[in-house]
Amino acid sequence: MSAIEIRKISITALKADAIVNAANEGLRAGGGVCGAIFKAAGYARLQDACDKIGHCHTGSAVITPGYKLAKYIIHAVGPVYIDGKHNEGRLLYGAYKSALELAMNRRCHSIGFPLISAGIFGYPADEAWKKAIEACNDFIVANPDYDLNIIFAVLDQNIMKCGINTLDSVVNRTEGARKSDWKVQDMPEIYDVFVLNRTFTRGQVQILRNGHIPEGMEDEWFCYMEGNTLYVHRSWNGFCIYIMELVSGNSQKVKVNRDPEQYSNKNIDEDRAILNRILNELIGAAPADQA
Repeated sequence: MSAIEIRKISITALKADAIVNAANEGLRAGGGVCGAIFKAAGYARLQDACDKIGHCHTGSAVITPGYKLAKYIIHAVGPVYIDGKHNEGRLLYGAYKSALELAMNRRCHSIGFPLISAGIFGYPADEAWKKAIEACNDFIVANPDYDLNIIFAVLDQNIMKCGINTLDSVVNRTEGARKSDWKVQDMPEIYDVFVLNRTFTRGQVQILRNGHIPEGMEDEWFCYMEGNTLYVHRSWNGFCIYIMELVSGNSQKVKVNRDPEQYSNKNIDEDRAILNRILNELIGAAPADQA
């Protein structure tokens, strides 16, 4: 199941099938992220592989072995920022798109990105995040049958916060219901955990991402997703009743509210039945939980 996440970590410390280098057109080792990647992979061999390719146009990407760093290193060339009126946005989007397509073509299922062009190339961080998240989200939507975990490695706390806000804005805008669309109360500290034995197709997950926004208080549930987590709230009081982490396979981890003032049910089998009913209403008839 594809996802986008942002971590406070050095990109050379990421464990991913492919690591993306913020490259220059000449594919030469530089400073910053580029220099760190060359050092971690092994300077001589990586530079030799880049020299054999020779050049990469701005807005595109090329791939080399990852040597000591990862299976592959993808060298994506973002634009030098001038004023935002010289196709910088299109070129930055293209660098991400090319890198993601190369990763998919090599059957990578995890990829680590820096925030391309936001360093010495001068791209404003907020605008760089918008293009980065848009490109990644568009890739996921366009390739629903391919699993790719997309990880952005960031060290600066302010840049990370900007990215998280952008991720929430872009993904929620394209995926339907958002937390802010209805009254919601967070899950209390009193909860149980159980496993729901149920699988979801790509199409069903996309339906869940659209969520359910009640038309009125007579509706029983408000549902929305953030990343791969489904939140199910009672519409009339906003209490969070279920939180389910969607994963590949048929073992979905579910938290269930156990605050007696918010939710009186204490029977996990009944909770499984209730949650399956809600899911069936959202995505149509599907096999019931077998646990």
